[in-house]
Amino acid sequence: MKRIIKGDEPASYIQTKLQNQKAGVKMRYDENLGAAERIPIKSALLKEQGFICAYTLKRIDLDTCHIEHLKPEELCRKHMEEGIATVSDLDYANMVACFPKDPPKGIPKEKYFGAIKKDDYWDNDGKDYILPIHPNCEDHFTYNKKGEIVGNTANGNNTIKLLALDHKDLVYNRRRAIENFIGVKQPFKKAKTIQAIAEIDKIQNGKFIEYCIPIKHALNEHLKKKKKLERKLKYVKKK
Repeated sequence: MKRIIKGDEPASYIQTKLQNQKAGVKMRYDENLGAAERIPIKSALLKEQGFICAYTLKRIDLDTCHIEHLKPEELCRKHMEEGIATVSDLDYANMVACFPKDPPKGIPKEKYFGAIKKDDYWDNDGKDYILPIHPNCEDHFTYNKKGEIVGNTANGNNTIKLLALDHKDLVYNRRRAIENFIGVKQPFKKAKTIQAIAEIDKIQNGKFIEYCIPIKHALNEHLKKKKKLERKLKYVKKK
C-alpha cells in the first residue's frame, strides 16, 4: 500500500453538485452520476494516485479502474440519514481509484483481491484496518523479494486478509516487477541500489512505478545483502 494524499475535487464535480442542489435534487452517487460525470472524478483520482491502484499498487488507467468508496456508499447514506456520520456517498475525500473496472466474470468475489474482495465490508468505523489515505499506512506492511507481504501490525494483518493482498496473482505480479527492476542474472550493484531506493517511490512523469513500494522493500533487502557481502569480503582480505 502507498499513501494517497487527497487533492481538491474536480471543478466539474463541484458544479454538478451545485446544479443539482439548485434544482432541489437530493443527489445520490449511484443515481445522479452517470459515466460522463464520473470521468473527471476518476481522472482526478488517477492523477493523485500516480496511476496505481489504491489497494494493490497495480497500474491502472481510465479503462481499467473504477471509483471505490473507502467507506461503502450505501452505508454512508444510511449513516447520514440516521445522523450518526458526516461522510456522504458524494464526498470526494472518501473516493479512490481501484483495479479492476468491472468485477471479473466467473470468479466469486471472495476468491479475488482488492476492492472486489472487500466489496461493501465495513466494521468498527474502519478502525481495525488500514486505509491508503492514512499518513503512516506504508508502515503496516513489509514485502520481500519474492513478492510476499506480511503485516507489521494487527491492523496490517487485518487489511491483508480483507483485501487478499497475499493473493497468489498479486504475489506473482510483485515478484515479476521486482525481478524485472532489480535484475536476476545481473542485479543492481550497491551504488545503483542506493540511488533506486531514494527514487523508486517518487512520481515520474505523472506516474508512480507499478508496485513501487514492494520494489523499494526488495531494494532495501538487496542492499542489506550487498553490505553483508561487502563486510565479509573485507574480513577475508584482512586475514
